[in-house]
This record gives sequence, structure tokens and C-alpha cells, in this order.
Amino acid sequence: MTFRAIEPLVGEGGDRGRFQSNLSEDIPGYVAAPAIALDYPWKHFIGGHVGRLGTRDDVTLHQQYMADIDASVRKALVSVDSTPFFQKYGDNPWAAVSALFDAWTDAGAAPVIEKYNGVLAAADVYTRSTVFWVIESIRLDLGFASHVHP
Repeated sequence: MTFRAIEPLVGEGGDRGRFQSNLSEDIPGYVAAPAIALDYPWKHFIGGHVGRLGTRDDVTLHQQYMADIDASVRKALVSVDSTPFFQKYGDNPWAAVSALFDAWTDAGAAPVIEKYNGVLAAADVYTRSTVFWVIESIRLDLGFASHVHP
């Protein structure tokens, strides 16, 4: 894999417009890519930063951000009680599941936004969408807190 192939994956999570995780279809690969990129001897990259080049420190910050999202998502998946959503929506399980996903996303995003707001550009704007896709990956790709196992 060339650096050019890695470069789009190492931008700050969700910082390119409305796109989740830079439109990655492989969230585990997206999370692993920065470690691969840091194995190369480079000083700057063009990774979706507004008005400046990225640095190795930016990649390290991205790794910390994604690790914090992972930990926060795992906590949300096991701590948010689904019962009230199914009680509220009764015969409409799709509405209950939609509300549950919103609750998981809110619970997973809140501590990360609080930690990175003012540290990581647009953390307050794009963390929720990144958290949603990490929830999906952790559940579906990794089988965590899910009845669906890979």
C-alpha cells in the first residue's frame, strides 16, 4: 500500500464535510491505517485539514480520538437500556430501534465531544456521525453487544 492510498484514511475522523469517517467502508481498516501511515518517514500530509497540512502529531491525535470513540461506544452499547424505547413505541419496533440507535450515538458521542471540543477541529460537528458508524462496525464487524456475530 502506498502512502497515497493511506492518506485519505488518516484525516481527522469525520472532518470532511458531512461524510462519516471519510466515507470509509472498512471502519476497522480506517482505525488501523494511521499506525501503518506512521511507519512511513513523512512529515506532512494532505488529509482534509482546512487551511493547513497535517502532521504526524495530527495522526497521533486522530488515533487517540478514535480510541476514545471506541471505548465510549462500547460503554454506551452495554449501558443504555433498550426497554424504555420498546415500551414507548409498542407495536412499532422500527421506531424503537431508531430511538435506541440515537441514544447509543448520543451516549457514545457526548464524552468524546466534551474532551475534543476546542482540541480537534469540528469535533462538535462530526463526532456523532463518526460514532454512529463505529457503533455499526463494532456491532456488525466485530460482534460486540450484538446477536449478529461475524
